[in-house]
Amino acid sequence: MGFSEFMIALVLAVAGGAAGAAVINGINERWKFKASRKAAKEDRQEEKEDRTEKIEEKVKELKEEESAWKKEIEKKLKDLDTQNTAENEALRVILLDRIRHLGQSYIAAGEIDFDDRRIFHMMHSVYHDGLGGNGDADLVVEAVDELPLKQ
Repeated sequence: MGFSEFMIALVLAVAGGAAGAAVINGINERWKFKASRKAAKEDRQEEKEDRTEKIEEKVKELKEEESAWKKEIEKKLKDLDTQNTAENEALRVILLDRIRHLGQSYIAAGEIDFDDRRIFHMMHSVYHDGLGGNGDADLVVEAVDELPLKQ
């Protein structure tokens, strides 16, 4: 092998080695790029799962709060209904007593004023129709209606 053949072989070896190194380096860079893309994609997926988990926890907390609020509201409504029922019963009893008392007073006087009779009937209407009175005052109202009007 002569010097010129040696030089050609050397140039080819160096050129081939450089080209081989470039190819290997390119493959290595491509592999690193794919690995970094895959890692970034996995990181995004993990972040998404973390956010989803946090959102699910928050939804669970909100549902528990809503359930507690509903129970509290239902209890308050039940308490208000009980109180309202008691107050209506008290009003019915008080109004019945007032109708009986006034009716007996008018009967004892033997007469009634036109406005007093009108107000007396309004009270009886509220007692009977509005508050669900059972008719206990009907006899008194009938007796008062038979009274003559004051002149």
